[in-house]
Amino acid sequence: MKFDSYITSGTKTALTISTTNGQKQLNPKKGAFTLAETLITLTIIGVIAALTIPTLISKYQKHTYVVGLKKAYSQLQNAMKMIPITQGCPPGDYDCAGWNKLHSSFDSSITDSNITFTDENEYRTWLISKQFKINKFCGRNNIEDCITNSMFIKEQGEEPQAVGGAFVAEDGSVFRSTYGAGYDVMLLIVDTNGAKGPNKVGRDIFWFNIVNNNSNIKPQGTIIPCGSKLATSTTICSAYWKDSNTCTTENVTKNRYGSDACTGRVLEEDAMNY
Repeated sequence: MKFDSYITSGTKTALTISTTNGQKQLNPKKGAFTLAETLITLTIIGVIAALTIPTLISKYQKHTYVVGLKKAYSQLQNAMKMIPITQGCPPGDYDCAGWNKLHSSFDSSITDSNITFTDENEYRTWLISKQFKINKFCGRNNIEDCITNSMFIKEQGEEPQAVGGAFVAEDGSVFRSTYGAGYDVMLLIVDTNGAKGPNKVGRDIFWFNIVNNNSNIKPQGTIIPCGSKLATSTTICSAYWKDSNTCTTENVTKNRYGSDACTGRVLEEDAMNY
């Protein structure tokens, strides 16, 4: 056997050799991975994936919450503009639209789909719901048809009887008011993804105030995100989040005062940086 010549094709080089019978054979250069090398490579890929995928998922989830909040806020702003118009009143005339109608002045004409309103905020929530495409409206007598047990903010003492009214929007988000009248503002809570979870204030649950008939705060019908620059000591939620150093990771699930301010922070930063 003797070496005859080198044959080069592209980037690969092979050697032709002569055998005893005079025939020439091509002996290509081998370059496959060994089993050990393959296992090491797969291990490295697995470690990198384990370190990066949870972070990517977390970032995606937070982005989803931010988008949900911004959408809900925009929908509420539009709804408040439309309420007087759909009630046959001049733009901005919330008294004409019945926004401040007291319980004592309710009558049998204030009904819709067999709903008998028993609370001022229940009626206000209904007025808002009429500006949405909704799956369901719930009054105080059937509030748990819209809010599942896991959605109540138990660490903050919220119970079914504390809710004035609620509705489930077409996209699955849930809007609910607190029970009771007489405040300068109405507290409205939005769960951007309904019962899906995590059902935590500052994550998928956010807080707003809507100005009633006290012009000393803001014009009637103004939506005030809790924790925003619009929030003050006269609102029923946390003031500006930067001033009070609120909305931090540790209090997102522990108490309202702090976690409710995340609403303003997220809208201001257009991100969930906590």
